[in-house]
Amino acid sequence: MQQTERVLNDRYQIINILGQGGIATTYAAKDLETDETVAIKVMSLRRAQDWKAIELFEREAKILAQLNHPCIPKYLDYFQIDTDRDREFHIVQSLAPGTPLSALIDRGWQPEVAEVEQIAVQILEILAYLHHLSPPVIHRDIKPQNLIKSADGKISLVDFGAVQDTYHQTVTGGSTVVGTYGYMAPEQFRGQAFLSTDLYGLATTLLFLLTREDPSKLPQKQLKINFKSALKLPRQFADWLDRMLEPTVEQRFTTAAEALAVLQGLQKLPPPVANNRPRKPNHSPIRLVADETELTINLPAVKLRTTSSQQLCLVAILLNSILAIAIYAILTISLKIDPSRFITFALFGLTYAAGSIGMLSYSIYGNFARGQLEISGNRLQIKRWIFGNLVYNATANIDRIEIYRTPAKLSILPFDRARIRIKFMGKPTIFFVVFRWLKRFIKIDLTEINLPDRRYAVGLLLDPTENQWLASELSIFVDRALRRQQIYRERLELLKTIEIN
Repeated sequence: MQQTERVLNDRYQIINILGQGGIATTYAAKDLETDETVAIKVMSLRRAQDWKAIELFEREAKILAQLNHPCIPKYLDYFQIDTDRDREFHIVQSLAPGTPLSALIDRGWQPEVAEVEQIAVQILEILAYLHHLSPPVIHRDIKPQNLIKSADGKISLVDFGAVQDTYHQTVTGGSTVVGTYGYMAPEQFRGQAFLSTDLYGLATTLLFLLTREDPSKLPQKQLKINFKSALKLPRQFADWLDRMLEPTVEQRFTTAAEALAVLQGLQKLPPPVANNRPRKPNHSPIRLVADETELTINLPAVKLRTTSSQQLCLVAILLNSILAIAIYAILTISLKIDPSRFITFALFGLTYAAGSIGMLSYSIYGNFARGQLEISGNRLQIKRWIFGNLVYNATANIDRIEIYRTPAKLSILPFDRARIRIKFMGKPTIFFVVFRWLKRFIKIDLTEINLPDRRYAVGLLLDPTENQWLASELSIFVDRALRRQQIYRERLELLKTIEIN
């Protein structure tokens, strides 16, 4: 254990202990060069249980060096000290003035609801800054011990030991379970963390301030903390807090900025996601991977997996068998056709042949084409391949798309199921290319032609339950993404206004 008066790195003189965890200890120290009091977090290699702890410590130092917010202690230094028996890692930060909220509660502090709301506003401002970084930063350990309140009421956020950026989470899969029991969102127990994970930690912290009880000891109803039975709060604040405490990520606010806007009355509480949303069918090989900023849907080739594809294949075989027999009869048997009916016969034959061949082509394409849909940030991309060849590649901004399910066109065709389509608003159909080509030879005013918007099917010949599930997931994801972008745009405009003034 560090002794007072010990000097680290020939510069920092230990004063006292500020806090102590399982593998790390935080000290108050005097910077002998600047004569300022700083905070030094020390982790011992000998006490570390595995290399993951060292990785987290180094990641904390890396991310802290990139942060610049008045309510986050400033990163000052990082160094290592080697001895014969150990190696110690050190992070030096400016010292946040004040007392942890947990200690204030222990001393008998009983904040009013209005004061708790103001604390929430300050913390949300900090989280909005972290979530707006590129990539966004998730603290993952919002709790009373990590929130310091100064004498003038200013709240500071400390201890970024569990911090995680979304890029790192995407690469590693987010397999590390970190956080504090009672303040951890349900997804953290699965090693996951999203932007709204910090909102859950904030909500449980606010409950602690209001009830003076550990959130894990509060009553629960259907895996959700039932605080309304223990607290009487203003309805608007209670509804806001209830949304923050939703066990599922999709039910919470998209970002801290949205939660702040609703808390301050600048926006209405968004409607909740339906609890009876469709779930992925157990038999489906479709792979959907999503976090709060990216979504990928991989649709493998159907290959007669679904009833629709099997029925389509049977109809295509039947129609083309009849066509083959008819062609064989025409070539081998002398048929006398009334000249007056030849044109009618020819038109019928050509129409039937085109329909049969088209049905066969659609059957091959629908059964052997694989697709992929990706949404990253504001960009949507749809790709489809058949036999390894890229058939089409379409992109659009998500604020220019519309997701809908088409009904069955002909109910007498059992394979003609409803499917998911995405309309690219402002992008005309492929016939626009034909009109543009014709414009070379004849005068056509394209501005007067009202062409329909381009539409793409997400998947072909899928099971109806798969279509329902995909339509629900896409709609929920796009709705949250659009809300998040709207909040960011409004926040940027507000910041520009503040800078100008």
